[in-house]
Amino acid sequence: MPYPVTVHPFPSATRWSCAYERGDPSSRNAFVYIGGLTGGPQSIDLTAIDSAFRTSPKLSYSIWEFRMRSSYTGFGFSSLSNDANDIASFVKYLRSLGKEKIVLMGHSTGCQDCIEYSNTEKYPDAPAVDGNILLAPVSDREMGGMFIPPAAMEESVKKAKELIDKGRAQEVMGRGSIPEIFQSPVTAYRWWSLAAKGGDDDFFSSDLSDDQLKGTFGRVDKPILFLPCEKDELVPPSVDRPTLLDRWTGFCPPGLASPLSGFVPGANHVVSDPDAWTYIADKVVGFLEGLE
Repeated sequence: MPYPVTVHPFPSATRWSCAYERGDPSSRNAFVYIGGLTGGPQSIDLTAIDSAFRTSPKLSYSIWEFRMRSSYTGFGFSSLSNDANDIASFVKYLRSLGKEKIVLMGHSTGCQDCIEYSNTEKYPDAPAVDGNILLAPVSDREMGGMFIPPAAMEESVKKAKELIDKGRAQEVMGRGSIPEIFQSPVTAYRWWSLAAKGGDDDFFSSDLSDDQLKGTFGRVDKPILFLPCEKDELVPPSVDRPTLLDRWTGFCPPGLASPLSGFVPGANHVVSDPDAWTYIADKVVGFLEGLE
């Protein structure tokens, strides 16, 4: 179903980028959707959230999506650090428009982006946002292990690390070295980041230590809503999902993990069930109302 957007060119880390605003352009606040690997603007249907915003008497939000260096097939040549810098450029633009509250909603690897952006020591000049929503967070490392035998997975990570150590981090991995689910090129650095234990993208694996979780969720400094998907096919069946969610929320500073957090009933990774989007929209509205 077509819908109108307002197109916003804005200065970014790559000189210029483009953002797309959906909803009332006079809204005081901005809800920013950040997609996962292979995703980008208009790659997922946000109609339920848009409808909820339009009918809520308490909220004044429009929906924003924007092009990052990692959007669509660009993810294989990019990094979380690039994403954080791209988000910083966009948040600066939104602040220049006078937006009062800015909330990020990451989907899949977009959840890593939200956590990465909260690292104020690493990005001291990045303007703050007012909240984060994590939809369908998963471990790319554990997901990869569902598509590649353990020995082949270990060998592919070893090969990626060898290329990095030789100064060839941007060399593309061979097709047989990465899961078939990735249909576009992936560099040695990005594959190591996604697939190595403790890699730069490794925030949501079930076997991470307490100290590792303290270094990610423990540095969150704004309210955060966790919305993992109940039937996410990219989470290994062996993972104790409720316990893992409790660990994530438990390492957030007191009072920041939203009590609205929980599994989205019936939702797969891409949330193809319309009823699941209705549930998500209701939780998002409740979370945003709590920020008022």
